[in-house]
Amino acid sequence: MSTDKNYAKVIITVFIFITAILFSNSKLYSEDSFSTSLKNKFEAIYKNFSYSLIPLDEAVAVAIDKNYAIIPATVIDRAKNPVVAIDSKLNIALIKLQRDLTPVNFGILNTQDELFFLLTVLEETSLLLVKGAINDSKILIQGKHIPGSLLISLDLIPLGIVTKSDTVSEVLLIKPFYSEINRLIKRKPGWLGLQGQTVTQELGKILLVSEGVVITNIYEGGPADKAGLKRGDVIVEADGSSIKELKNLQSIISTKFAGENINLKILREGIQKNFSVTVEEPPEILIQTKSSITSGIKGVEITEIPEKLKANLKKSITGALVKKISEDSPALGILKEDDIIVEINKKAVNSVNDFYDIISKASGSDLLILVYRQDSYQYVIIPGQKSR
Repeated sequence: MSTDKNYAKVIITVFIFITAILFSNSKLYSEDSFSTSLKNKFEAIYKNFSYSLIPLDEAVAVAIDKNYAIIPATVIDRAKNPVVAIDSKLNIALIKLQRDLTPVNFGILNTQDELFFLLTVLEETSLLLVKGAINDSKILIQGKHIPGSLLISLDLIPLGIVTKSDTVSEVLLIKPFYSEINRLIKRKPGWLGLQGQTVTQELGKILLVSEGVVITNIYEGGPADKAGLKRGDVIVEADGSSIKELKNLQSIISTKFAGENINLKILREGIQKNFSVTVEEPPEILIQTKSSITSGIKGVEITEIPEKLKANLKKSITGALVKKISEDSPALGILKEDDIIVEINKKAVNSVNDFYDIISKASGSDLLILVYRQDSYQYVIIPGQKSR
């Protein structure tokens, strides 16, 4: 019953627009016959494509692969999922989702039609009939439309997505750019090789800066280390964009791939310096689900248990070793360096990857951690951390 109601809402939306479009078009159509055709096609459009669209904040993402969707690059700030790549030439971005999607199989326009269906799924499904004109690899359609909306030909071939919304909106035809999109999907994400935190008002007074991200740790031999960055440096700009807080830096890093450069402007003891850092693939033990520049617990550096230490333990222990704890960490005074974390929230930690996986799913709740310390086990509790 709810599906029928949705159909009705969409059909009403279509007919609001149909009369003006039909009679402004240079071709002559019978309104009755065209209306019947629309009714017959609507159910197929809803069934085949609506479940491949992901609602954003006043925008739409369209599934392009099993776990990936494309969105206009101009709306990346509205995506709740990680942005893994941006193609500035095509004006599209790629987001990754943690669920299987039904990819849209884009095709090529076989006729010179001037009328198209435009499908949007936000709070409700909206199907419009729009007038447009082909312009090279784009179709220009009349009216301001929701970014990411899916354009479909009259014979139900998905053609592209709205990448620019204005009085005349631009639709990028996707099929000609499959190879570029596949390269974005297959490339490895970049890793900067540092940990950082947002400069607070208190920190700013000491560091003599008003905003930015202060580097709290540099991974030895990593990209930042090779470029000459140091602990205590404050990153104030990345690739020409101001860095006011950690999430700004994370957003830029998320668009980089191994082998690409990121240009950083930093303040070191009040002196401005510029660095070009070539990002690399993250080491296996540092791969995390949320970000490659933050630790699972703020200010805590985790490593695998060294074989030499394992050999000296009185018991056979598996887990993750606490290597360093910074002074701003919520774990300071709770965890200790050389603690071995063996459980988090009653879940076994057998490796660093297990540690990050469990932490990523904790959703900011308190962490009940079982540690092996000085030949005995002990529970400790770390207060929940809000996502950064």
